[in-house]
Amino acid sequence: MSSASNILKMLIGIVVFIIGIVWYVPTYGLNFWTELVSLLEAVIGLFLIFAGVIVAWMGYDDYKMDKEMAKEEKKEEVKTEEPKKE
Repeated sequence: MSSASNILKMLIGIVVFIIGIVWYVPTYGLNFWTELVSLLEAVIGLFLIFAGVIVAWMGYDDYKMDKEMAKEEKKEEVKTEEPKKE
């Protein structure tokens, strides 16, 4: 990818981030804190679920790769230990 598209993606991300912050800027008083707290209470559970799935998936993938690497190492050992024909 070109650096121009990467910069464009970063700018889009920054704009979306700023819109998210402006969404919670209070228009009156400090009432938005209660809404923010209830949102965080709702989102933390979902975040933990998704983070747990991602970590478990990465662990399973590492486990599969380790098994595959061990299999390939055994094949290489067998090839190097073959007796020479004389």
